[in-house]
Amino acid sequence: MHKPVRGGSRELIGWSEGTRLRGTRQPGASVSRRVVATALGVAPKALEPLDAETLRTALRHLRELEVRADTLAEQAATDDLTGALRRGTGLAMLQRELDRARRTRGPGTMVAFIDVDGLKRVNDAEGHPAGDQLLRDVVAAIRERVRSYDLVIRYGGDEFVCVLTDATPAQADKTIDDIRHFIEMRTAGHTISVGLVAARETDDAARVVGRADAALYRVRRSSKVPRGDKA
Repeated sequence: MHKPVRGGSRELIGWSEGTRLRGTRQPGASVSRRVVATALGVAPKALEPLDAETLRTALRHLRELEVRADTLAEQAATDDLTGALRRGTGLAMLQRELDRARRTRGPGTMVAFIDVDGLKRVNDAEGHPAGDQLLRDVVAAIRERVRSYDLVIRYGGDEFVCVLTDATPAQADKTIDDIRHFIEMRTAGHTISVGLVAARETDDAARVVGRADAALYRVRRSSKVPRGDKA
């Protein structure tokens, strides 16, 4: 599972930036006052009238709010059906990765635009629940073959974007082949079409995804290129 995006949901409950409460042991009154004050963004002196038991109760409620905030953030960031990143969240994370790659001059960022072949036929022949299960299985298979810090984004419908960070073209080729074979095994023969590109120095998130989509289009048009095209 992708880590939830921090910040957005916490603002709804007045969370101070960087505050983490889970794992905090039962503290004394002075520690509770300081922790609660930090979480609420107020001076500890403002909480001096509160006794130790009241502070511990407040701390417990704040921990519960933290868990709920993390849950809301994850729900906002991920697709309900497949658990992949939502398009907006995923593209924002891709942009941050491109910015990081430019600074560090690492191996590079590879972007794959993935289309699930024959989803309409599955929906028509077996019903939409079967098509939904196919999409879930595809995402699960992709995750089995990528690293925890790579990105899996649901771009729309049966289209996904997979971002392979710090990867060479040869490494990306191998990963895409692994994904393709694993999907076929996991889904009883269903296939994917893939457009694979290396991010360029001048690319932003929208541009590199557009180039990967164009590479996929060329794959679709050419029966001589059954695997990921590169551009």
